[in-house]
Amino acid sequence: MRKVFFLIIAAIVAFMWGDGSVLERVADLGLLSGKKNIVVMGCDIRKDDVGRSDTLFVVMLDKSNTNASLLSIPRDTRVKIKDHGWDKVNAAFAYGGHKLTKETVQDFLGIKLNNYVVVDFQGFKDLVDVIGGVDIKVEKRMYYYDPYADFEIDLRPGMQHMNGKTAMQYVRYRDEEGDIGRIRRQQKFIMALYKQIASKNIIAKMPGVSKQIMSMIKTDLSLKEMVEVGKVMHGMMEKNGLKMAMVPGEPKYIDGISYWIPDVPKMRQQMAQMQDVKMTEKFNENTKELEKEYKDSARQ
Repeated sequence: MRKVFFLIIAAIVAFMWGDGSVLERVADLGLLSGKKNIVVMGCDIRKDDVGRSDTLFVVMLDKSNTNASLLSIPRDTRVKIKDHGWDKVNAAFAYGGHKLTKETVQDFLGIKLNNYVVVDFQGFKDLVDVIGGVDIKVEKRMYYYDPYADFEIDLRPGMQHMNGKTAMQYVRYRDEEGDIGRIRRQQKFIMALYKQIASKNIIAKMPGVSKQIMSMIKTDLSLKEMVEVGKVMHGMMEKNGLKMAMVPGEPKYIDGISYWIPDVPKMRQQMAQMQDVKMTEKFNENTKELEKEYKDSARQ
């Protein structure tokens, strides 16, 4: 039962070790690799639509120090996608699924991505229901209706006990702050959900929870590796708390389309700090090239 509990933690963080050593070097590509990096995609996948990565972040794990960080990537972040040119980062999933998303994010951040996790929204809602919901304080009135997806968000301010449906509304709500406000709420929800699980006796629900976890995700992590990730997340949260960050940048319109434009030098410095390694000469060269590509593309 203890192992399943750790697995729950890993799957929860997956919503919002694997190949080779954590200290694997990929100097030939100029990528940094100081931790185990897992890219996580929360996607609205439908029968008639491959969907896009509505939620995208990277979990960075240091097993020896029980240290973990979570980097959120705004879905409107402008990136260069192989064979598709410049577009929003969430379009990579529509073009080429988790493989192209992983490749795009790896090139963008300049760090080695070891594994991936894809989470289906329906699975997330079911899991929240299985564990009995979560308590969270809604900051303000939230209402939105998308006629195309027939998706409605209708939440009142104040402390609430959310089921899967209302939890999905909370993490997907987007207001005048755009991705920034939504990412803040998603990170807040991850912490609230963890605390809810840790404070409740869910032993009787373990069979249903473990079954739901396996049905809600697609990953190249083995069950054993998922349990290891869960252990690290549990130990880290008990001691130091989860360090959360976001790709630095600013909103900007290009050809009438709203993007999140990254501050490339600051972002790459942030990556070296989060990986706890020094920036190599090749990494610095790639950073300068990427910054130039952004400037040149904006002038086209």
